[in-house]
Amino acid sequence: MKWFGASVLLLLLLYLTGLGYLYFFQRKILFHPTGERKSRKGFFLETPEGAIRVEVRNPGHSQALIYLPGNSEHWWENPDDLARLLPKHTIYFPHYPGYGASEGSPSQKSLFALAQTLYDRIVSGHREIDLIGRSLGSGIALFLSSRRPVRRLVLITPYDSIVSLGAERYPLFPVRHIIRDPFDVRSYAEKITVPTLILLADKDRVIPHAHSHNLIRHFYKIKPRVITLPETDHGSIVDAPEYPKILKNFLE
Repeated sequence: MKWFGASVLLLLLLYLTGLGYLYFFQRKILFHPTGERKSRKGFFLETPEGAIRVEVRNPGHSQALIYLPGNSEHWWENPDDLARLLPKHTIYFPHYPGYGASEGSPSQKSLFALAQTLYDRIVSGHREIDLIGRSLGSGIALFLSSRRPVRRLVLITPYDSIVSLGAERYPLFPVRHIIRDPFDVRSYAEKITVPTLILLADKDRVIPHAHSHNLIRHFYKIKPRVITLPETDHGSIVDAPEYPKILKNFLE
């Protein structure tokens, strides 16, 4: 009997330890900031979180593209690749708060605020603005396009909500009650009225297709174009041979 009581106590202690870890370190689990790197071409955007680094490529075009990257995508070659692929767009590639050369700390609030502040900073200099959001950035792109006019929207490996992904990944814990950054973006999808392209990875293990398709069902006002790229996973989707052509045809 004493052994049973000790076992129960140990299991309870382990559970509370796991719960405490999820609660106190949830932002370290969710966000993966890249290290600071020397800036190339762009500007610093002043926000309540501090100075946010925005990489700019192909300046001077009437058409603009805001690219909201994935969690570990803040590398300098990414905006260069976009610039070569879309030479008629001026590319704006922000580093999230706490990522790359940006100040501040990442959170749902700070990332949503960054997107709006960047849009408001550049809108007067361009005739139209397109928007791409990849992985984590797809939810930010949905938020922004539900509040600001954009010409076209591209979502790469999108999710319905971070809280639902977390609840699936940690089923023993009350994720829905402790999460600080739920990124529940389904309600934003309901407001989208612009042409939308959604790209899915055939073998995505990070964002299972069920979550992407749940988001797609919330596009009530339009029917987005959905393409699944074969033999790709969450990271390699942008390396698919057909990826550049699909993106270029949709945006140009």
